[in-house]
Amino acid sequence: MTPYLTIPFSFSEESLAWAKNKVAPIAENYQKTAPLDAALIEYYNGEIDEWYESKVYKEVLEHLMVLGITEKPTIQFFIYKKLEKMYPMPWLGNPHIDTYKGVDEVTTFRLNVLIEGDDDTEMVWWDIHDRLNDPRLHNVKFPKPEDATKFSTRCQAVGETKEHRWITAGKPDWSKKHLAKQNVYASFVRTDYLHALNWSGKNPRVILSLRFLEPWDTNVEALRDRGQELFPQLLALRGQFS
Repeated sequence: MTPYLTIPFSFSEESLAWAKNKVAPIAENYQKTAPLDAALIEYYNGEIDEWYESKVYKEVLEHLMVLGITEKPTIQFFIYKKLEKMYPMPWLGNPHIDTYKGVDEVTTFRLNVLIEGDDDTEMVWWDIHDRLNDPRLHNVKFPKPEDATKFSTRCQAVGETKEHRWITAGKPDWSKKHLAKQNVYASFVRTDYLHALNWSGKNPRVILSLRFLEPWDTNVEALRDRGQELFPQLLALRGQFS
């Protein structure tokens, strides 16, 4: 198994500018107020509706149509802070499995599209995925990004600190840098396996993360052998959008 698949991906200039404008105040507020260095952000009170009605989402669906993926993904965002303290090596992310409805259901995979920030980020995965029975995994509460007095639940590696969680997980089984480049390529990434995202912290970073619930193997893995055949069609979309 290879837990990622990189594809050509670009928005029209109009759509990219619209997306950047929409996420800018959220990213700025996150930088100033959020209790965590990185988090999944969701819109509330109907604000997300304009994204689903936008050209941005329409262009996402056109890319998926070329690939033969029929599931309409959920729009979410990952935001990463510019870190006050710079580290001699990339800031290590938290080893976790993506879930929703608390921890009742699993997000199988995502299509991550870079909207703002550096493109040299590294993602790593472990061959750990039995969240119900593996003693290296447990569910914990963590503060919500918009309100540190409220909490959500996630599945992550056992350990009181992030460093301890990495010890629990051990050496990653897979790693990959440069999974997304703004308006050039994006990547499907598997999220039902334990994974973490490591970045330098040099600049704020915003990812449009499209959440899927269908199986990885019959959707993304099935594309791997056909990738070179389909990529010219994806590149043709770039000309259509420009």
